[in-house]
Amino acid sequence: MTKTHYGICSICEAICGLQIEHDGKNIISISGDKHDNFSRGYICPKGIALQDLHNDPDRLRLPVRRKGSGWEEVSWADAFEEAGGRIAEIQKKYGNDAVAVYYGNPIAHNYSSILAFLPFIKGFKTRNVYSANSVDSLTRVLVSLLVYGNQALLPIPDIERTELFMIIGANPVISNGSVMAVPDCERRLMEIRERGGKLIVIDPRYTETAAIADAHYFIRPGTDALFLLAMLNVMFEEEIADPDKLSPIIDGLDRLKKIVAEYPPERVADTVGIPSGDIKTLARDFSSSSKAICYGRLGTSTQEFGSLATWLVDAVNIVTGNLDRPGGMMFTTPAVDLAGLAKLFRQPGTFNRWQSRVSGLPEFNGEFPVAALAEEIETPGPGQIKALVTNSGNPILSLPNGRRLDRAFGMLEFIVSIDFYINETTRHADIILPSTSPMEIDHYPLLEHMVGIRNTAHYTPASFPKPEGSRHNWEIQLDLIHHIERNRGAMSSGLGGLKRSALNLFSPQRQLNLLLKLGPHKLSIKKLKQFPHGVDLGPLVPRINEVINTPNRRINLVPEVLAGDLERLEKKLDPEESLGEGKFLLISRRTLRSMNSWLHNIPRLVKGKNRCTLMMNSKDADRRGFETGQHVIVTSRVGKIRAPLEVTDEMMPGVVSLTFGWGHDREGSMLSVAREHAGVSMNDITDEYLYDKVSGISVLDGIPVTVSEG
Repeated sequence: MTKTHYGICSICEAICGLQIEHDGKNIISISGDKHDNFSRGYICPKGIALQDLHNDPDRLRLPVRRKGSGWEEVSWADAFEEAGGRIAEIQKKYGNDAVAVYYGNPIAHNYSSILAFLPFIKGFKTRNVYSANSVDSLTRVLVSLLVYGNQALLPIPDIERTELFMIIGANPVISNGSVMAVPDCERRLMEIRERGGKLIVIDPRYTETAAIADAHYFIRPGTDALFLLAMLNVMFEEEIADPDKLSPIIDGLDRLKKIVAEYPPERVADTVGIPSGDIKTLARDFSSSSKAICYGRLGTSTQEFGSLATWLVDAVNIVTGNLDRPGGMMFTTPAVDLAGLAKLFRQPGTFNRWQSRVSGLPEFNGEFPVAALAEEIETPGPGQIKALVTNSGNPILSLPNGRRLDRAFGMLEFIVSIDFYINETTRHADIILPSTSPMEIDHYPLLEHMVGIRNTAHYTPASFPKPEGSRHNWEIQLDLIHHIERNRGAMSSGLGGLKRSALNLFSPQRQLNLLLKLGPHKLSIKKLKQFPHGVDLGPLVPRINEVINTPNRRINLVPEVLAGDLERLEKKLDPEESLGEGKFLLISRRTLRSMNSWLHNIPRLVKGKNRCTLMMNSKDADRRGFETGQHVIVTSRVGKIRAPLEVTDEMMPGVVSLTFGWGHDREGSMLSVAREHAGVSMNDITDEYLYDKVSGISVLDGIPVTVSEG
C-alpha cells in the first residue's frame, strides 16, 4: 500500500518541502510539497535525487577498514575501538594538536549533527580544526562579529517587500539562496519586477540570475570592494546617504565618509570595469529607493578582498537606512534563536585568539582557515598534524590545491572518516564510519531557519526507521569521542560509560525540543508535528536594538582590522596590477544539479551535457583560435588541468569560469557513476597561498591563470 510522507530536502539552504510516496520500504517517487508554506511546491533536481542517494549501491552501510589495497567490513565495536585507540595513541605520543578535524557543509544541514558537534570537537582537545566555512561563508560571519558583535547575526534580504535588489557575485536563481534561504528564488525575483521593482546583477558572468534582471554589469573579479567604495563615495558626496533611524546607534559614520572620499568613481572605473557614470547612477538609484537591498555572496566572499567586500556590502545598506527595515536587509526571529543564545551565553564568536603554526593564519571561532591544512601536515616540529578525522567532507576536491592535499594525506599516520562513500578523500582513510542516509533521520532546519526570507519552522520525522545495526552521524560523533577518551585513560571505563549514556539520554531531539520551548515562539516538536507542511511565523521584523551585541550596543561601522586592510586594496589601482596578454582571471560557478561532490554519483544529476567546462568570452576565444568543444590547458601557479572549452558571451572578456566539485578520476575512489563523469577539479589549480589577508578565506574567484591549446 502506498503511503505519503512529508519531508524536507536537506541538501542546501532552500529547505524545500518534499512529498515522498513509498510502500514502507521503498521510495516510489519524490515531488515538491504543494502545501509547504515556504517552498510552495517548488523542488529542484537535487531534492528528487534523494531517492537515488538513498538507494545508491556505492553507499556504505557498515564500517569498513583498510585491508591491503582493499577494504573489509568490520563491526562497529571493532571500528570504534581501533579508531579511538589510534587517535589516543597519536595524541599521547605527539600532543593533542597532532590530530586535526575537518568537517564539510552537510553537517550544517543536519540539526542532530550540529547539536552533537560541540562535545565532539571539544573531545579532541586540539586547535587543529578546519571546515568548509573558510571556502564559503567565513567573511560573512566574521563581518557580523566585527560590525554587530555576534557571528550569528546575519542580515537577510527581505525580498518579498523590496523595491530594488542589487546582487553582487551571487546567482540565487541557481543556488536558491546562500546565507539566504529562498526556495523557488526565480519566481520570487520575478515577483519583484512584477510589482514594479528592479533587479540589478553585478557579476563577471552573465548568470541565470542576470538573464531575468533589469540590468547586468560585468565587474572584474576581486574589485568589488573598490566598486562599493565608489558607490559610497557618491552617496556621501551628493549627500544622498541617509541612515534614517539607524543614525543614533552608528559609530564611525564620519570616519567612513573620510575613507570613501579617496575613491571617486572616476578613480576606480578602469580597474573595476564599470564606467564611472554607471556607478553614479547605481548609487543614486539605490539611495532613492525606500526599500533597497545590496546582497553579495560567494563572489564577494571567496576573493582576495573578501572581508572588505562583505563589510562594504553591509555599509551600503547601513548608510542608506536599509538595514533592519522592511524591504531591506533584516534579521530573522527563528524558533530556535541561535544568535540570541550566543548573546545570552556570551559566546558571540572569537577571532585571532591564536594563529596557525606555520603561516600564522588567524583562528576564527576555534577553527583555522583550510589554506593552512596541507602545510600543517607537511611541516615538521611540535604541533605537526599526524592524524586526521574527516566528517562529511571531501577536502581533496573542495579545498585549494587538492593535489598537494592528496600528497599530504598520504603522509599521515592515521585517518578516520565519518562518511558513507569511499571518495577522493576517504580512500586515504584507515577506518570509514558511515552514517544513515538523509531519509533515515528526522529534520529540523536549525541553521536554514536563521537565514530564511520569512520566519518559519518545520519539523519532519524520518521517512524510514533507522536500519538495524546502523548509526546516525551524531551517534558516531559521540561514540568516537567516548572511545578516544577511554583509550586516553582520561576517565575510568565506568565514568566514561556514564558520560556517554548521559549524552545519549539528552539526545539532539530532546535538545531541539528544549530549544524550541525556550525560543521566541514557544514551540515544541509535538506542536510542529501537527503541521507537516511547516508553520509560517510571519515576515521579518525590525529588531536591531534587541539583538545587537557589540560592547556599547551600537553598530561598529568601521572595524579597525578592516580599515587597516584598505592599504592593501590600494595596490589594485596600480596599472601594473592589470593582467598581461594571454592571462585570465578564473572564477567558479555552480549548476542547479550540483552542490557537493557526492551528488555526482547520482545518474539523474550527471546525465545530459557535460557541465564541467571552461567558459570563455567569444572575443578571447577568437583571438586565440579556440572553439567550443576543444580541450584547453588551464595553468596556475600550483598546477594545470585539461578541460573542454565552452565559448560564450556570458563571460566578461579576460575572465574564464569553471564548475567546482569535480575531478573523480583519483585512483581508489569507489564512486562508480562519478568516475564515468569525472570532469576536472578546479581546486587542482586554486592556490592555497592566495587568500584574504584579514580572514584567511581561500580565493576561489579571481585566480590568475593562463589558457593554452591542449
